[in-house]
Amino acid sequence: MLFLRRIAVVFFVFTSFSAAQNSTCPLDFSVLEPFRRPKPDGATTCQYLLQGLRLLYSHHLRQTGSFLPPPESAASCWAALQSSVAGFLPRFDVRSTCGFQTPWISQGCMDITTRSQFESLIPNSSLATTAMRCNTSLESNTPCASCTQSLSAFQPYLSGPSLGNVSDCASFPSIYAAAFANSLGPTDKGTAKCLFQLDLASPTSSGANKVKVLVSSFSVLLVASVLVITAWFWYCRRKKSKLLKPRDTSLEAGTQSRLDSMSESTTLVKFSFDEIKKATNNFSRHNIIGRGGYGNVFKGALPDGTQVAFKRFKNCSAGGDANFAHEVEVIASIRHVNLLALRGYCTATTPYEGHQRIIVCDLVSNDEEGQPVSVADWAWSLVREGQTLDVVEDGMPEKGPPEVLEKYVLIAVLCSHPQLHARPTMDQVVKMLESNEFTVIAIPQRPIPLVACREEIDRSVSSSSGSGKLTSPTGYQAFSFGGDGPSGNTNTT
Repeated sequence: MLFLRRIAVVFFVFTSFSAAQNSTCPLDFSVLEPFRRPKPDGATTCQYLLQGLRLLYSHHLRQTGSFLPPPESAASCWAALQSSVAGFLPRFDVRSTCGFQTPWISQGCMDITTRSQFESLIPNSSLATTAMRCNTSLESNTPCASCTQSLSAFQPYLSGPSLGNVSDCASFPSIYAAAFANSLGPTDKGTAKCLFQLDLASPTSSGANKVKVLVSSFSVLLVASVLVITAWFWYCRRKKSKLLKPRDTSLEAGTQSRLDSMSESTTLVKFSFDEIKKATNNFSRHNIIGRGGYGNVFKGALPDGTQVAFKRFKNCSAGGDANFAHEVEVIASIRHVNLLALRGYCTATTPYEGHQRIIVCDLVSNDEEGQPVSVADWAWSLVREGQTLDVVEDGMPEKGPPEVLEKYVLIAVLCSHPQLHARPTMDQVVKMLESNEFTVIAIPQRPIPLVACREEIDRSVSSSSGSGKLTSPTGYQAFSFGGDGPSGNTNTT
């Protein structure tokens, strides 16, 4: 009898273990079918799988209220993922190639598993801001930047360790926002692109693709044959006529060396991603000195001890690296009191972080003394704070009416605007100065600096929600340009 009981216990344990091992994965992998599939290379494929898993987490959270699948279903979830990619990557092993471990798919940030646990850690004000900014279509850049900027306020409350970058604390805000803050859901085209960097695949059929390939191949072959025959006849006739004269290669050499000469004219350094990770202590959150919708700013030290700032951009792709490098070279060749000196940049693609673009600037403290300050920036800051008359020197004799002085200050600020198209012509300035009625000019907002901090971007976004322009605090009507002179309502209040 005792022997039979032991056999029954062993059978029960074995059955329970087998059931746990074969637990069905609750993630719906068919959600990923409409999205564009990556090319078969390690870096982009692992990034696609990582972002795809996060989109699946968000869809699962929206359906069930739970962030992650249960631990007993980890093996079956990996098997389901492997099966879903086998159609376009038949010899690609997900876990061994990307370095994922089996338990990671069911482990998350700070042991958070449900929506209520997540919301209990975040202030209600931050949740409300995210719900307001993210509850719209995120296809265009402006609402996407506003939404992702609001999510950066969640990070100080999610300080747990990272577990393989599959469902780490940095990804939980996007997973939550796509599930609940955005009414369109994580599978929406704009939401998937903005929060998970996933694009929908083109709807063309396979038959149409085959026809296009055949037509393109025939056209290329025909053109190549004509070119080869033409080149052969031209070569034969040229060989019979006379020897070729030496070519003047000075113009070609000059064209090829333009970009090289620009690099030589600047001291710009192209840093490796590992060098920047070491300088910022692996992008530690303690090194963050600025947050924004387009990326964070980290402080760090170069090997020689120089303190610098690293601007790490978000949502980058490798397609625009050439233009990015050229623009950085141009900016580095300019010296101006209002521009920080650029030391270098970095463009790289990593298996876990994806494509990276980083610029390295001199670090300038806000309280650093002896730094040159532009008079135009100083006047702009006073006008922006509603202290227009503080620009005028106190000891100036015969100042005149305050309305006239305020008008002169606003005209001066408008004439010194950093964007050329926002400045008036001399004829327009003369007409404004000669006008007997006190009108106030609507001044366009200045562009956000390259290393803008979170407060500057917040201020720009809040101001753009109104008129988007800077006006006088005294209540005068705005003065606008039309044709070759000023026009508009010139009545005063």
